[in-house]
Amino acid sequence: MNQNILKYLRQYSFDTKDINRLLVSSFLNINNIKKVNNKLISSYIIQKDSELIYLNEFLDFFKENSFSLEELIELFEFVISPSDKIVNGAVYTPKYVRDFIVSTSINATNDLEDKTACDVACGCGGFLYEYALKVKDKTNKNFIQIIEENLFGIDITEYSIERTKILLSLLALSNNEDQEEINFNLFVGDSLEFDWFENSQIIEVNKGFNYVFSNPPYVGSSNLDEETKKLMKNWSVASTGKLDLYIPFFEIALKWLKKDGVLGYITVNNFYRSLNGRALRAYFSNNSFKFKLIDFGSEQVFKSRLTYTCICQITKSTGNLSYTSSTPHKIDKLTNSDFIDFKYSNLNDFDGWQLDDAKTQLTLKRLENSGKKLGDLFNIRNGFATLRNKIYLFKPIHEDEHFYYLEKDSKKFKVERAICRNAIKPNILKDESDLEVFNEKLIFPYQVIEQTNGDLFEQQSNRLIRILDPDIFERNFPNAYDYLNSYREELAKRDKGQREYETWFAYGRSQALNIPGLKLLFPYISDKPYFVFTEDENLLFYNGYAIVSDSEDDLKFIQKILKTEVFWYYIKHTSKPYSSNYYALAKNYIKNFSIPEFTAPEKTYFMKLKRKSSINKFLLNKYNITDIEL
Repeated sequence: MNQNILKYLRQYSFDTKDINRLLVSSFLNINNIKKVNNKLISSYIIQKDSELIYLNEFLDFFKENSFSLEELIELFEFVISPSDKIVNGAVYTPKYVRDFIVSTSINATNDLEDKTACDVACGCGGFLYEYALKVKDKTNKNFIQIIEENLFGIDITEYSIERTKILLSLLALSNNEDQEEINFNLFVGDSLEFDWFENSQIIEVNKGFNYVFSNPPYVGSSNLDEETKKLMKNWSVASTGKLDLYIPFFEIALKWLKKDGVLGYITVNNFYRSLNGRALRAYFSNNSFKFKLIDFGSEQVFKSRLTYTCICQITKSTGNLSYTSSTPHKIDKLTNSDFIDFKYSNLNDFDGWQLDDAKTQLTLKRLENSGKKLGDLFNIRNGFATLRNKIYLFKPIHEDEHFYYLEKDSKKFKVERAICRNAIKPNILKDESDLEVFNEKLIFPYQVIEQTNGDLFEQQSNRLIRILDPDIFERNFPNAYDYLNSYREELAKRDKGQREYETWFAYGRSQALNIPGLKLLFPYISDKPYFVFTEDENLLFYNGYAIVSDSEDDLKFIQKILKTEVFWYYIKHTSKPYSSNYYALAKNYIKNFSIPEFTAPEKTYFMKLKRKSSINKFLLNKYNITDIEL
């Protein structure tokens, strides 16, 4: 897409009708469509002299270029406001993806005369446009008949439905079908509560759709409004983990599909391994849907956002799950032999589906079942969360016997040493030498006390944490109190100002404030297995995790195993992928890795090994694994 065109549109207007008029008028002009009877399209034709100036400026971008309907779809999607993209999850789906999903879903079916297709989050109509082309190619119907009898759609934004109508009307018009009015089956509404049987007589008669094609909205929990969260509770698949709007759209589509109907989605790929996908996985398993899944891993499809996606094709009939991985632009090269079949009964709905080939499956099984689980051997903990680290954490510019000195917002402060704790961010650690380099001071307005009454305080480990009384805090640590007090207004903004804190200077979350013990620190996501040992038993940490133990020997032994390519092989095949070959290292992804039983001589021998190849070979032998590429 010409960036100058996009730049011009952004400067031209923020009003969707103005943009629609400019694009429609340009499309008609460039494609030499002069006479228009269609009322909808006529209403968007620029005629005023004052607007013709801008139209001619815009047409200059197309002097040597065509203006196709596909380019119109792309422009419609790109000129959606950024705020709407966040709230509604709108994104342009490339034509090659839409074409693949629609083509393989109809699966060479020639009898499309009466086959209906719906997009339950239709955006600007790309999938409906694609299906219309396929029906036209395989039937004697004209485009207006197809629009009125075969195409259905819903979107939460009125301008998206309007643009879908414009797109489909121009499709008909471009093929010399010019009708004053077209009867669309397009609705403005929320798919979370929309009832197709109440709103479409055609669907009531047919008892559902033959196909549902869509790119469901990607909207995470933090960007969902309260009404949407309430509606999502009506869908069983959205009952585990953090809410994500795309998840109930599977259940929505399958509800409205006829028996043997086909769902074709491009969507987020983490549902088959994530916590919030548990209920969805169980839903698929309980119904034993025939499911074909093409995983793109960390390969990117969408230009406008960093999203990890897959293609899902689900037939509303009984079958197995068929899985493969691919790069987006090679999907048209896939054959049936590229897919591996899995029985739902062999998949783990609770912890996540492992969907690699059978050989890899055996390897992963041995890595998980050759000894005790890591999560059973050690306490794996998340770090603390103040929700305003830039206020509570600092690097002293200098210090003396009683105070640390810091500079913030061009002001200098001092805080009492006695109220500060050492803290570190595992996300940036590579080895033990980084501990001193990246060590920070944390203002810690809490008291650690021995357990006296379990009903009074929050218990963490064998000791208890209690927030300081404000009067005691101010009296005993006046400098630290004054410093935090100067940012009191900023602290009040945490949780969007909607949460009432125990006291105004309390941290955002109370967990992980006291985790005594030796630790292996490691990051949230990483491209390598970084595990850093610290003997500072009272070191606090944030933005990362720690494996905690009282035994230095045990931690250093585990550290050596976890820093190997053997462990990293496991992570790459079971964890959530990110771009640039980064993977998640959350407790849920490492807890099931097993540690084989080592004899004392074996442990001594293993700890003395230096060469990477020797370490890997020894470990693979312990796991009874041969012939894998690390």
